[in-house]
Amino acid sequence: MTAQADLEGPEAAAPEFEPTTSALHPGSVLGKAHLLLGAFASGVTCLGLTELSRRSGVPKATAHRLGSELVRLGYLARTAKGYQLGWRIFELGQLVPGPASLRTVARPALLDLRAVTQAVIHLAVPQGTDCVYLERLAGRREAALVSLVGSRVPGLLTASGRLFLAYGDDEKAVLAAPAPATTDGTPAFGPSDVPALRAEFDQIRTRRWAEERERCVPGFKTFAVPIVYFGSDHVIAAVSATVPVERRDDQQLVYALWATAADISRGLHRGAVVPRPDPGSHVPAAG
Repeated sequence: MTAQADLEGPEAAAPEFEPTTSALHPGSVLGKAHLLLGAFASGVTCLGLTELSRRSGVPKATAHRLGSELVRLGYLARTAKGYQLGWRIFELGQLVPGPASLRTVARPALLDLRAVTQAVIHLAVPQGTDCVYLERLAGRREAALVSLVGSRVPGLLTASGRLFLAYGDDEKAVLAAPAPATTDGTPAFGPSDVPALRAEFDQIRTRRWAEERERCVPGFKTFAVPIVYFGSDHVIAAVSATVPVERRDDQQLVYALWATAADISRGLHRGAVVPRPDPGSHVPAAG
């Protein structure tokens, strides 16, 4: 299931657009600029003009012209090796109301959780059937276990992602679609695994936590619990903890995660701006 790289998990590979596919060439300048910026979605930090054109599907001459304009506006930066995302992208990203509020409210509770558990801590939100990380806390020795903040991973590959799928309305679509590949290149599940996945989702909803053991990072396991709106059952995020698989305090970790999730939920309730809930994601009342 996961790993938030999750340790949590493997980073989702960005689709490579075929230049011959006309459907991926919007007529508007804004649409083409969107494709250029989206070429960096796989996590690659620098792209030459030829590679930028290939990944985005935007013709090379147009990519050069729009790339120069995006550099001038600060959305891209030009280096000796090619283009990279510009500082303006970062600045605007920090101002997105939902994630910005959630990170601000959650960070003190996450720091406490990190201090108490000495685990790798992640804060994640659902995006469709994917899982996106907003925050991570880890030490230098654990750096290799952590995915980039802002990285987007197929839900089935992370503990937090499976949690979101269990509470969402996309279970049928996810199980009917081609399975994403795990870190070793094998599918995350096959046709024979579908009944087991459905049973797992039922179990997650019943116990209110999800787990992953060594399926993404050998030697490590991850536990994730939902963060809900205070006084409601709408899931808006997940907090997870990743530890060596030999640790034997699983229940204590889950209790600590629940306490942290409740603390964050109360903090969001006190704040003026909170993430918008997904009506399709809910958890049963605790009890």
